Amino acid sequence: MSDNVTTVRSPNPLTVLLTNKAFILALRVLLGLLFVFSSADKVLHPDKFAIAVRAYQILPIELTNIFALVLAWSELIAGVMLVFGVLTRKAAAAIFLMLVMFTIAILTTMVRGLVVDCGCFSNEGGSQTGFTLILRNLFLIAVSLMVMCFDGGFLGLSRYLSRRHQAS
Repeated sequence: MSDNVTTVRSPNPLTVLLTNKAFILALRVLLGLLFVFSSADKVLHPDKFAIAVRAYQILPIELTNIFALVLAWSELIAGVMLVFGVLTRKAAAAIFLMLVMFTIAILTTMVRGLVVDCGCFSNEGGSQTGFTLILRNLFLIAVSLMVMCFDGGFLGLSRYLSRRHQAS
């Protein structure tokens, strides 16, 4: 006689969380809103943001104006794309790359002994570069990776638009 014993394994709680559509939607929208909010002052006052970029002393002065413009608008566009669910994995990848770049820039200022306002949310009186910003960025990098890997387009415009396009 043989005993057929079936073992039922409970799912990994992390897997359950990362595959939860509502959780990933919340992460996507919050990350998007954070980047829309952080870009607002930069887009409205690119001259002040360029000064914040110069403080890092990474780029030649001649490139800081164009870099500040491109970065501010990239933050805004990627954030809006996440909020509305348009090409969410690509937008999250863009945000991931920006966050990695920000983290490297903060680390280089710390290694060189510079203390500058990060230029994160406001062009005036922002947070100073330091380990707190690095930890915050690492958390946001993890969030952007979760959106990149697990977003299925739940309640996103891309999913709606692709269905409409297929129907016509």
